[in-house]
Amino acid sequence: MASTGNSPGKQWTGDLRTLLLGRGFRQLYAARLSSQAADGVFQASLVSYVLFSPERATSAGALAASLAVVVLPFSVIGPFAGIVLDRVSRQRVLVVSSVIRALLMVVLVGLILGGRTGADFYATALAAVSVNRFVLAALSAGLPMVVDVDRLVTANALSVTSGTVATLLGAGIGSGLRGLTGGDDKEVALVAGLAALAYVAAAVTASRPARLAFGPVEAAPWQGAWSQARSVAADLADGVRYLWHHGPARRALAALTASRAAYGLVLVLTVLLYRNHFTGATGGLAGLAQVVAASGIGTVLAAVVTPRVTQRMPKARWIAIVLVGGGVVEIALGLPFQSLLFVVAGLLLGFSAQASKICVDTIVQEETEDAYRGRAFSLYDLLFNLAFVAAAAVAALIVPEDGRSAPTIIVAGVGYCLAGLVYYQAAMRHPEDRVIRGVGAAHNRAADSPITDSPLAAGPSIDGPSIGAPVVDNPAIDNQAIDGPSGAGSSTVTNAASTSPSTSTPLTS
Repeated sequence: MASTGNSPGKQWTGDLRTLLLGRGFRQLYAARLSSQAADGVFQASLVSYVLFSPERATSAGALAASLAVVVLPFSVIGPFAGIVLDRVSRQRVLVVSSVIRALLMVVLVGLILGGRTGADFYATALAAVSVNRFVLAALSAGLPMVVDVDRLVTANALSVTSGTVATLLGAGIGSGLRGLTGGDDKEVALVAGLAALAYVAAAVTASRPARLAFGPVEAAPWQGAWSQARSVAADLADGVRYLWHHGPARRALAALTASRAAYGLVLVLTVLLYRNHFTGATGGLAGLAQVVAASGIGTVLAAVVTPRVTQRMPKARWIAIVLVGGGVVEIALGLPFQSLLFVVAGLLLGFSAQASKICVDTIVQEETEDAYRGRAFSLYDLLFNLAFVAAAAVAALIVPEDGRSAPTIIVAGVGYCLAGLVYYQAAMRHPEDRVIRGVGAAHNRAADSPITDSPLAAGPSIDGPSIGAPVVDNPAIDNQAIDGPSGAGSSTVTNAASTSPSTSTPLTS
């Protein structure tokens, strides 16, 4: 590639500064941070009450059932959220959803104080998670309304990672409050009450932008809830066809879905180990919190590293590297079954998950037009969560109650490796997957076509610095800029969405 006076680090820093100077991005960013911090407090109350209460035992089957109750609403509500977000103000969705969640937290406080663990408790928790689907999908669909497509990787890295960190901080505050006050049901109810206040703050933050600040660009007329619901199936089928005919997105989603299934096995095993196997200061909720914190550090590192790496290699190659690396880490550090090694593995697997997620999100963004954005990310969530719950159900059958299961570790590690290797082999057969589009590169859609017979002179291009410009990762044409008419493998992109909500929760991301 041609070089300029700007180093990749300076380019990334410049893009980050440009993003933060944008008023629209700052508003959406603030809405994300406040909402996901509140989610962290809510999750702390939920995990404390359901999984780590001294009065309640936790088995693999009970954990899998709890995860299904919490995660499956994304699969059911997601398609409806996509339709709604393509038709109504996403800013209003953020405000109303946060108010509803605050009210649900008040109900949850009463149920916790009453010691309820039946259908009413899970129905309330399920409702809160379901509403959260609308919030996170609105944040995803609204990002390209306030960010140029040229800076999507940087925006993804900052938004997703900051949101995850905000969730971790919220969870840390909630867990810390529970620990300081004793940890019985009254203290857990206090944490749920704090979550209610946090959701009120999120609603206030989301109310500041203009009604259409986050889109949609063109909203179809609302025809009533029942009529709109009947169109979900047809719209989703249309969305499936759209994504299926965009090969880079289809292949990337398949790889990440497979890795999500491997993660489902790991999550059930890890929670059971810290609940029933590891003892003392390294076990229990405090030990699991160390793993979650390490995972958060990994996500931050991935956000720093990934935009720079993708200036020098195709996103498909980086996805394969981090997935295979995650599999090796899972087996090497998991099989000794030592709590300290699980903390280290949490950091490295957090890096792997976030690095691959940033790249896949960006690929889907580059392949998705505004009219399909809500549906694309709803389908994204559908695949993600079905794979996760299915894997958790399998774990319930094969993982003992103390979590110590070498076969599960091996299966999960091999799953990561296969996801990366199979994806890499498939992607490298397609020139459009070998395009290198670095952070800050001008998104010239004509330049995305992998025409390789017209090398251009090195140096700055007319549209901007050539650093990070799209090139094909092919040794035969290395250092050649790519130009030419749009090819069969490329797609016209008018905007792009941010990440899917699956990255926002420390225990379900």
